[in-house]
Amino acid sequence: MLSQLLNMTAPPEVYQQRRARLAAAVQRPLVLLAGQARARQYATNTHPFRAGSNYLYFGGPPVPGAALVVEPNSNGVEGCALVRPVLGFEDAVWTGEAPDDSRLAAAVGVRESTLIGPEVLAKQLAGRSAGFVGPPCPPSLEWASSLGLQPATPDELQPIIDMRLIKDEHELKAMRRAAEVTVKAHMAAMKAATPGRTEADVAAALLGVLTANNCIPSFSPIVTVRADVLHSEVYVNALDVGKLLVADAGAEEPGGYASDVTRTYPVGGNLTSMQRQLYDTVLRAEREAIAACTPGRRYRDIHDLAALVLCEGLVEAGLLRGDPAELAARAAHTLFFTHGLGHLIGLDVHDMEDFGDQAGYAPGRSRRPEFGNKYLRLDRDLEAGMTVTIEPGLYIVPAVWQRDDLVAPFADVVNRPAVESLIEQFFGGMRIEDTIHVRTTAEGGPEVLTCDLPTDADTFAKKVSG
Repeated sequence: MLSQLLNMTAPPEVYQQRRARLAAAVQRPLVLLAGQARARQYATNTHPFRAGSNYLYFGGPPVPGAALVVEPNSNGVEGCALVRPVLGFEDAVWTGEAPDDSRLAAAVGVRESTLIGPEVLAKQLAGRSAGFVGPPCPPSLEWASSLGLQPATPDELQPIIDMRLIKDEHELKAMRRAAEVTVKAHMAAMKAATPGRTEADVAAALLGVLTANNCIPSFSPIVTVRADVLHSEVYVNALDVGKLLVADAGAEEPGGYASDVTRTYPVGGNLTSMQRQLYDTVLRAEREAIAACTPGRRYRDIHDLAALVLCEGLVEAGLLRGDPAELAARAAHTLFFTHGLGHLIGLDVHDMEDFGDQAGYAPGRSRRPEFGNKYLRLDRDLEAGMTVTIEPGLYIVPAVWQRDDLVAPFADVVNRPAVESLIEQFFGGMRIEDTIHVRTTAEGGPEVLTCDLPTDADTFAKKVSG
């Protein structure tokens, strides 16, 4: 029932303040769209509804087909309106009664008189230039087009980005809740990862905990012994003893805030010598990268720090030859570490990625061109209050080693026979990831929101086999 789903992360005065800040930075009305549930096979068989993140951030209640209107120079109350569909008797029969206008207005922090229907919005905006921000939802895009709305410009998006980059106490509380549930889900997944079962059994255990805690996945969970497929979303493989199982999953709590965690553990509980050596390398890279997540530190430099640690471990394991610093400078690690170190996280698991690199990259910065490094989603100087992920990994991806254009430049430093041996063993890969809240040294340094989930290989062995 809609009346039971009025989940607001912050009190109304917080949303009023956010809208006032946005209103001070824009020159025309902005309409923030909630979106609607997307149809599956036919119109009334839909995927679950999830309101647009920018709409939620500025106080939009999770009502399908709704919108927030923010006028320039609004104080967050006057000059703001909530557009909500007018539901009838039959809607109540099928989906339950909607919250009444007084309850909606109180939650959002607007006057009840400013709750309007779509037809009133059309009259208010007629003949005016107005922009919109919303999810890529066909009905919402059609609505925006019918109103003559234009996509928000980069200048209009910038204040939203600046605000959402720094999480307040209400957002952090929600993210800690998401992290708490995520840890429980991963612990259940770990227990389910026993020989003779399948990836599907592990995924079911994980998803069951999310559902039991009134959460949904923050993205489609990755549960696989084929970690060389970075975003595998199928659960068909058997759990054979000695295989590395990668579980990459997070909870989204009812207000929309996300967590993102990856753990890698051996089926049966014991790592081989090579698996242990590489696992300890990835863990060392993660720990050093997390420690470096301090205000003023450039995130790309932290990515490069992790790459250096990975090169050191690859040399120790006999997969690369040479000086680790020189190898990292040449980007030799990209043959094994094929993605970026992490990303922003908040209301989206990849926070504000719908804004493209304008959100992830500071002005004047752009992606590097080389394979691997070009997938880095974040290159900003960290600030207190930012939330990011740290997720180094090492993989043996057969498709990479079939590409001469990628491998040939490193022929002098790669131990190709050793790599081929791992390919024949279906080594797969490994990744370790946590969600981080950037804090000053005085505040205690980086806060690992997901620290209750163990990473030490010996602890995993006990948990998996216990």
